[in-house]
Formats: sequence, C-alpha cells, structure tokens
Amino acid sequence: MPYPPVTVLIPAYNAARTIERALVSVWRQDYPEMEVIVVDDCSTDDTCIHVEGMARRNLRLVRLDKNRGVSGALNAGIRQARNGYIAFLDADDEWLADKHPDMTLIACGGESVDAAGRTLHTFGLRPPPYSPREFWRALLVKTYFSRSTVVARRTKLLEVGGFDEALMVAEDQDMWIKLASNGETGLMPEVLVRIYDMPDSLATRYGEREAEFTLPMIRNHLRHLAFRLSKRETRHILGHRYAALGRNIYGRGFYGRGAALVSRGALLGNRPLQNLVYLVSASPPMIHLKRHLRR
Repeated sequence: MPYPPVTVLIPAYNAARTIERALVSVWRQDYPEMEVIVVDDCSTDDTCIHVEGMARRNLRLVRLDKNRGVSGALNAGIRQARNGYIAFLDADDEWLADKHPDMTLIACGGESVDAAGRTLHTFGLRPPPYSPREFWRALLVKTYFSRSTVVARRTKLLEVGGFDEALMVAEDQDMWIKLASNGETGLMPEVLVRIYDMPDSLATRYGEREAEFTLPMIRNHLRHLAFRLSKRETRHILGHRYAALGRNIYGRGFYGRGAALVSRGALLGNRPLQNLVYLVSASPPMIHLKRHLRR
C-alpha cells in the first residue's frame, strides 16, 4: 500500500545553527510525495537565509510578521499545508532514515542526545499497555513521545482547534491528548528521530513556570474526560504529574517550588517513600556533602 502524501512542518525561531541539519534529515527519507514547510517565527538571526539557500521544489518558507511562539508557528504551518498528513520536526532535531506515517496519529521512538551528538537516553521503545483507542489515558499521565516523532492527520488537527497559543510550554502534550481522545494512536517502537538537548530549549527557558502551564492543561482535560475516568485514575494521573513536574523543577534548582509539587504528588499517592528519599538525596546540603566526600 503506498504511503499518503505528507507535509513536513518545521517551526523555526533563531534556528540558523541547526535548520540545515533538520532539512537534510528530511530529504534523506525514502518518501515519494512530500512537501516541506519551514515557518520562521520572526527570527532575528539568519534562519531564512539558510532555508532559502537550500531551495528545492518541495520546500516552502513561511515568514510570520511577528513572533507568535511555537503554537502560533505550528498553526500557521497547518493552515498552509497541502497534504492530508502533517509530520512534525523541530528545527534543532533530525529524523533518522525511513520515518513513515500510516495512521491517524502515530509516533515513533527516539534518542535524546547532547549538543555533541552523544546519546543520553532512548524513549518510546516500550509503549504502555493501552489499545489505540485508549492511549489517551497514558498521555494524561505522562508524555510518551516528542513532537518530532509525531505524524497526524491535518483534518484532525484542525478539528480540535489547532495548538493552544496560550501555552508557552506543553502545547504539544495538550495536542496529543486532544487527538488521542478523539481517535486512534499508533506507536512504532523504533528509534527513528534524534532529539537534541539544547541549553536554550523552551523547557530550560521557562524552568520554574513549567507547572504553571502544564497542570492547568491536565486538569482541563480531566474535567472534559471525567465521564471516562474513575476517581482512582484521576488521582493517579494528578499524583504522577505533580511529582514528575516537581522533580523537574527541583532538579533545575528551584527547590521550594519543586519540593511543594513533589510533596503534593506524594500526598496523592505517588510513591511517597521514593519521593521523600529523592527530596533528601537531591537537596543542596546532600549534594554538597556528596561532592565533599568525592574529594
């Protein structure tokens, strides 16, 4: 069965250092019908010059007249797309060979690497035990894939209202939950994408504010999906989210806010003993003591 035509959508903001690598990785794909749209979110560097220098028949550059954030750039690209499937790729990531779509919403595995290309960890290789129709339950608990691993139907993206432009982070998590709760999700447990852990990423820039956007988003989905969830499931979801976000924030050095979130997760039943041990072992005094003992 032939693959359907796909539009590769790359949102870019000040991506001059990495955009060529991303585009080259797209053109490595053995895929017959593919258009590539780079949406420049009002960059202040030479992103557009690099894209124009790689001109190809199937490459389009969309320039926004003001900075709209990643959700705004994604929505602009979705509206411009000519094909029925949208494949997402961040401007600082790259696809590996043979990444193909064949479902309404499908994601593959990937590897997270540092700026030098050294593998930090892999993900998406052990999907949770949910059917394609029930995978939204897993996505409420945690995000199992990165934006650059996802292919989705354009009609579905438009039906659910596009990406939420009010979310500075977690806009992709929000979208995957919306899509998964309105259709089927497929996972390919293969490493087909390389995600670069960049020091200027959105997660790093927004740091302590991650919970400010993510938790209300999750609570909003829990309200809309309450008729499909038990109270026990809801408590489990919130406990995991509070603890995981708290650990992320605590690990970035925001100890007060992080500890409060981890504690809230523990009170909701998320691994109370393990979370307590984490707060003690990752606290500044304990880190200082460990460093002193290594001398």
